[in-house]
Amino acid sequence: MEEEDEHGSIQSLLTWASHIGISDAPTTTDQPHHSHALASSLFVSHFPHTGGRGLGAVRDLRMGELILRVPKSALMTSDSVMQDTKLSDALNRHPSLSSTQILNVCLLYEIGKGKASRWHPYLMHLPKSYDILAMFGEFEKTALQVDEAIWVTEKSVLKTKSEWKQARALMEDLKFKPQLLTFKAWVWASATVSSRTLHIPWDSAGCLCPVGDLFNYDAPGKEPSDVGDLENFLSNSLIHDASFSNEDNTIVADAGQLDSESWRLTDGGFEEDANAYCFYARANYKKGDQVVIESCFLCH
Repeated sequence: MEEEDEHGSIQSLLTWASHIGISDAPTTTDQPHHSHALASSLFVSHFPHTGGRGLGAVRDLRMGELILRVPKSALMTSDSVMQDTKLSDALNRHPSLSSTQILNVCLLYEIGKGKASRWHPYLMHLPKSYDILAMFGEFEKTALQVDEAIWVTEKSVLKTKSEWKQARALMEDLKFKPQLLTFKAWVWASATVSSRTLHIPWDSAGCLCPVGDLFNYDAPGKEPSDVGDLENFLSNSLIHDASFSNEDNTIVADAGQLDSESWRLTDGGFEEDANAYCFYARANYKKGDQVVIESCFLCH
């Protein structure tokens, strides 16, 4: 029964994602309409030995191929949430908070909206809890036994509590529901932001990226060590002889412009010309393989 509920939740998320423009189609033109966002390149599945729930390849994918596009309008950022004038006016009255504290507040603010939030299907899909140091009580700290580990845990708890107390005045100003004012709620928001945000150039706190955060992470692979490796990368990638255009979403590059930095960023990032977060295959994948990204382009 739980599996059926989760499957229904995933389908609701993907249907919503499709409606707001999230797509795994290789191009933006002449694509058939799908009942949910993932159908051309990716599917959601469980990979019990390599990260649990993640994204798999619907078909063979080539290194460097565009596999997921999340428009800027779908990203949850402080800027996008602050389009709500009530929130932006309140933030102007509390200017001392860090960008990460602001994004935490924005996340809890949208949670408080319930179904009225434009990100409601995504928010309902987020983990309900996290195992992080800031949630450790006396029993968990004592169980660590090593003095240094206990000190690190206590420091993490104190830091998180300090950030929560600093932000509490803003949350009270916004008349948050009592359960969203608690330290437990703040820890949940902090854990969500610290573990799931991706880098964006305009906000150091990063962004929450619906569907894009379903990828599991893998350690960075070997970088090309010589011209032969780079040529091999090019021959197996759609980057070869490509030039970007909004019509077909090919990549801005030609063979002469690529270097080791291009190799490291194969996973993707936010692209101004596409006005979207674009993800690319970091390797060649066979149909059914789990598709992973490197944690190196996380914001934190």
